[in-house]
Amino acid sequence: MDTAHNNAPRSATAVALGYTLMIAAAVAAYLGIRWYGDTLSAPAPSVAAATGASRSSSDVMLHLLLALIVVIVMARGLGTLFRTVHQPPVIGEIIAGIVLGPSVLGRLAPSVSAYVLPGSVAPFLNVISQVGVILYMFLVGLELDPALLRKRGHATVAISHASILAPFLLGALLSLLLYPRLSSSNVPFTGFSLFVGVSMSVTAFPVLARILTDRGIHKTRMGAIALTCAAVDDVTAWCLLAFVVSVVEARTAGAVSTVVTALGFIATMVVVVRPAMVRLTFLYGNRGLTQGVMAAVFVALLLSALTTDYIGIHAIFGAFALGAIIPHDSSLARELTDRLEDLVVVLLLPAFFAFTGLRTQIGLVSGGGEWLLCLLIIVIASLGKFGGTAVAARLTGLGWRDSAALGVLMNTRGLMELIVLNIGYELGVISPTLFAMLVLMALVTTFVTTPILHLLEPKEELLPEEARSRPAAKLRVVRPARQGILVPVSNPQKVSVLMELALSATGADDSPPRVVAFVHRPAGGVRSGIREVEQRVVPRSQALSAALEYALEREAAIVPQVSWTDSPARDIVRLASETHASWILLGFHRPVLGANFRGGTVREILEAVDDLPISVGVVVNAYEEPLATIAVVTDNSAHGWASLDLATRIAHQQQCELRLLWIEAPSAQSDAELQEMLGVAAARVARVSAAPMAVPTANELETHLNCPLVVIGGELADRLGIADRLTDQKRCTIVVYGASMLVPPATRAGTAGAEGFVVAP
Repeated sequence: MDTAHNNAPRSATAVALGYTLMIAAAVAAYLGIRWYGDTLSAPAPSVAAATGASRSSSDVMLHLLLALIVVIVMARGLGTLFRTVHQPPVIGEIIAGIVLGPSVLGRLAPSVSAYVLPGSVAPFLNVISQVGVILYMFLVGLELDPALLRKRGHATVAISHASILAPFLLGALLSLLLYPRLSSSNVPFTGFSLFVGVSMSVTAFPVLARILTDRGIHKTRMGAIALTCAAVDDVTAWCLLAFVVSVVEARTAGAVSTVVTALGFIATMVVVVRPAMVRLTFLYGNRGLTQGVMAAVFVALLLSALTTDYIGIHAIFGAFALGAIIPHDSSLARELTDRLEDLVVVLLLPAFFAFTGLRTQIGLVSGGGEWLLCLLIIVIASLGKFGGTAVAARLTGLGWRDSAALGVLMNTRGLMELIVLNIGYELGVISPTLFAMLVLMALVTTFVTTPILHLLEPKEELLPEEARSRPAAKLRVVRPARQGILVPVSNPQKVSVLMELALSATGADDSPPRVVAFVHRPAGGVRSGIREVEQRVVPRSQALSAALEYALEREAAIVPQVSWTDSPARDIVRLASETHASWILLGFHRPVLGANFRGGTVREILEAVDDLPISVGVVVNAYEEPLATIAVVTDNSAHGWASLDLATRIAHQQQCELRLLWIEAPSAQSDAELQEMLGVAAARVARVSAAPMAVPTANELETHLNCPLVVIGGELADRLGIADRLTDQKRCTIVVYGASMLVPPATRAGTAGAEGFVVAP
């Protein structure tokens, strides 16, 4: 044993010694190699320039990576800032590129600008931006729904083409003024006028769709027409631009052959490539988006872009065409969009904005005369788009208000305009000064869309169609044969209380509670999110899953629903109107209600339902004990009758006592009103007690409201001074706002003598 014990340390020592000798031998061997190598001589250097180029390439890479970091941060920051003020994020991203260019940073801090975005970086930014634009146009093609071009009729096609022809002709007319001042003799007037006309004609379909969804009007008739017109405008404008590029590139002589070749390309895409893409979608459905499928799509994309570039109509048209022929509602299109969108929007497009910013030199627009020309360009562009669209829409039967709103929407240019302008700049058709003016025009026309649309937007959009032609009902609306409760949920941990109350307030003849989860739509960058517009991608909600589990345990029926939203309050009220719900039961948890239970979403809902026959119950705090007694604080107001409605529903289903605290009004009719209300309560609930009070003290309130559940009208909660203290109470309280849904007791027979009718002194 002693021998074994002594061998272990000697073994470890031997390993350490062997390791040291190995390292030492390796070092000695290298020193020997180096000593011998120093005696050798090599040929004279013949690639010194290559070494210098390598160092220069390394320096360019450093600045390129730094430039991309700065550009991404600026683009996301300004894009988010503009989104918070209800403007398209693309405006902030375009401005970020201009700020980093010679117009702002180059003027204020030229040394910083030269270090962050030196001239040596521009060619590399150009390559990255071109790749980004090609992929972006592929995504735009994927978003395009060909059905939009067919199902809306000829009227929308006429409106769309009028919105192109009017600004195009005005732009060509404006060229007569601009050409002698902002062009040069080596640019033919034909190419110049065509490009100015096209730049006036473009509509940014993705930005327009995003504005519609942000405003919540994409489901309206005007929203559907706007989407259709923009889609037709998109396809027509890109075809027109392809023709103009072919004319400029061929210098007219070879324009006919270019156009013929382009038509052959389109025919090949439709007849040959589209069936192949359809088969590829079936392959995707069987195997998923494998690397092989991705490789096939990218090869097709690059070949398509390469073909159109070779033809002479720019690579972006090939990318757009391939995206457009892939079935837009297929799983393949959705998966491609999901995988490419973030890369394109976050990394590649900011490089395009930065490169555009380097080209935009606002300082070239100098003097009052040139600024007047810039203002004239903005006015002519807006007049052509707005006027052409509005007049055509009015002639096809739309009202002036909708026609004007449609004209404002079609005047949105955004990123699409920048793509057109960069093509013209690269072809040498547009001078740097005119380029800067047209970039400013794109920014201004996109920026003014949202505020002007806000002024033109109808104020009745929350009302159902049949309710817009008649005034909303006020007190004591006779309830329909079937009425429902809408329960918005967002916090999975607090769903059970809402579900319990909603199920308890639902009678045997009532529709099951509709439990809805509205999920905030993820920010879509500069893209349209058109699949979210059509709600084809269903969001997931843990709160709704919890509600379904609760209903399954209780063996209760509910109507579950989940959808995207940009404005929860607006969508909740709209859904309640569309489904003819008589009640909206809101949760009590602070993420929805905030510190004040009447703040945030609750406040917006209460303001929206003010003139609608919908009652709102705001549940404050929770209860754990069984409901043996329910207290209702009521009077003869609309809120009072609505409170009694909800309290009697729950008391009837739970078979518990209803304790009615009647707040007397200084009126001779007070006793009769109390008797009327007690008659209605006794018709539903077996055990009813009532306590009339004029001005209850705090102790009297605490005594009568010592129940697991208290239902109180919103006006009374304020008048009694307990509204702002509700969140600190341990009992569950429902604060009710709205109109009564009860049938007055005079229409019932024998309700006053119902069993359990008791009036407390």
